[in-house]
Amino acid sequence: MNLLHKLWETCYAVLPICAIVLILGTTITPLDPALLVAFITGSLFLILGLTVFLTGADLGIVPAGTYIGAKLTRTRKMPLILMAGLVIGFLITIAEPDLLVLGNQVEAVTGSIPGGAMIIAVAIGVGLFVAIGLARTLFQIPYRIVLIVGYLAVFILASQVSETFVAISFDSGGATTGPMTVPFIIALGVGVAAVRGDKNAIDDSFGYTGIASIGPILAVTILGFILTGNGGTEPVVGATGVDAGQAALHEAAALSSGGVFEIVMAILRDIPGVARNVFVALSPLYAIILLFQFFLLKLPPQQLKRVSLGFLYAWIGLILFFVGADTAFVPAGKALGTALGALAYNWILIPIGCVLGAVVVCAEPAVWVLTEQVEEVSGGNVRKRVLLATLALGVAVSVGLSMCRVIFGFSIWYLLIPFYAAAIALTFFTPKLFTAIAFDSGGVASGPMASTFILSLTLGASVAAGGNPAIDGFGVIAMVAATPLVAIQVLGWMYNLKEKRVLRGEGGK
Repeated sequence: MNLLHKLWETCYAVLPICAIVLILGTTITPLDPALLVAFITGSLFLILGLTVFLTGADLGIVPAGTYIGAKLTRTRKMPLILMAGLVIGFLITIAEPDLLVLGNQVEAVTGSIPGGAMIIAVAIGVGLFVAIGLARTLFQIPYRIVLIVGYLAVFILASQVSETFVAISFDSGGATTGPMTVPFIIALGVGVAAVRGDKNAIDDSFGYTGIASIGPILAVTILGFILTGNGGTEPVVGATGVDAGQAALHEAAALSSGGVFEIVMAILRDIPGVARNVFVALSPLYAIILLFQFFLLKLPPQQLKRVSLGFLYAWIGLILFFVGADTAFVPAGKALGTALGALAYNWILIPIGCVLGAVVVCAEPAVWVLTEQVEEVSGGNVRKRVLLATLALGVAVSVGLSMCRVIFGFSIWYLLIPFYAAAIALTFFTPKLFTAIAFDSGGVASGPMASTFILSLTLGASVAAGGNPAIDGFGVIAMVAATPLVAIQVLGWMYNLKEKRVLRGEGGK
C-alpha cells in the first residue's frame, strides 16, 4: 500500500483541471471569489478522497473481485456463476459514485425522472450484462457477437423514445462504469479468464466493462417507456427542464454568496449525510463478500483483514470525494459553463471543451486502474502512456462535439450513430484484445470527473445559451464513452500493421 504514490498520481491528474478553472475563473469568465475558495477547498477534499479510495480499491476491492472470479469458475456450476455475476453487478452499481451524481443531476434538471428509479434500473441492467459477460467468457462466445446483438437492441429501442431519454440512457451507460465498478468487474473477469487458462484467455480478460455498459442503456430506455406511459415517444421534459437547470444554478450561486464561513459550514453539514449514504451503498457489497467468504472463499484471516481494511479506506475516500464534488466541481462547473455560454463569442466553449476533455480523462481513477491492468496483462506490449494519450485525444473530440450540440442544438443521433457504427465496423479489423480494451475504455473514460465537472459545465452552458439542458446538456457522458471505442481500436489496428511489417521484415532477412 503506497499512499504517497497514489497521492502523486491523483494530484498529477486533478491539479491541471484546477489550474484551468482558476485561470478561466479569474480572466475571461470571472467567478465569485467565494466560489473559487469553495472550489479550491473542495478540490483538496476530492484529491484526498480519490487517493484514499484508490488505495482501498487496491487493498480490498480488486483482490476480492479476483478471488471471487477464480473461485466461482472453479466450481464449474454455471447457474451459481451467472447468479453471482447478476447479484454482484447489481450491488456494486448501487455503490457507484458517478452514477449517484448523475442520478441527482437528472432529477434536478428534468424534474420528472426520479434519480432513485434510474439508479435501480441501471443496477439491474449492469447485473444482467455482467452475467452475460461471464457466460461469454465461459462459453467462448466471440466478443463481437455480443456487442453487435447488444447495441442493435439498444438502437432499436432507443429510436422509439424521446431524445431526453436517449441522451440520459447513453449517459448512464458511461457513468455506471466508474471507480467502484471497474476495478471489481475487471478483477472478476481476469480471475475467470485465468482459471480457463487456454490460449485465448488473455483476450477474454478484458471486455467486461464494455458489455456491462450496454445494460444501463437498455434499462433506462425501458424506464422511459414505463415513465411516459405513451410508448416513450413524447418528451417528458419541456420548459421545465430549463427552469430546473436555472434553479440548480441559483443554488450553486447561493453557496458562494455566503462567503468562506458559509462554505465551511456547508462542508461540515454535508459530511454526516454523505457518510451515511456511502455506508448504505457499500454495505451490501461487503456483505456479499462475507457471504462468499463463509461458503466459498475461505480466505486466511490476514487476507480477510486486508479486504476489510480496503473497504474502510474506500468508505472514507468516497465520503471525501462526494464532499469535494458537492462543494467544488459541481458548483464551479455550472458557474463556469453559464459564464462561457453567456459570452457573445460562446464558440469558445468548443476549444475549451476539447482541452478540458483531454485533461479530465486523465483524472479518472478508473482509467488508471484499467491502463495499469492492460499493461500488466499484456506483458508491457500495450503501454500505459500510449493508452492514456489515445484516450485523451478521443475524449477531447467528444467534449468538443458536445459543446457544438450546446451551441447549435442538433440531435445527439447525428453523433451517436456514426461513432457506434464505426466502432462496430472496426471490430472486424482490430485485434480482439484491442477491441475488448476499447469498449472497456469507453466505460472508464466517463467516470466521476465527467459526471461531476464536465456534465455540470455542459448543463450550465446549455441554460446560458438558451437551450434545454435536459436535451442539449445530457449526452456529453455518452460522447465521452463513445469516442474511445473508435480511438483505441484505431490504435490497435495501427499496432497490428506495425507488427505485420516487423514480421515481414524478419522473414525477408
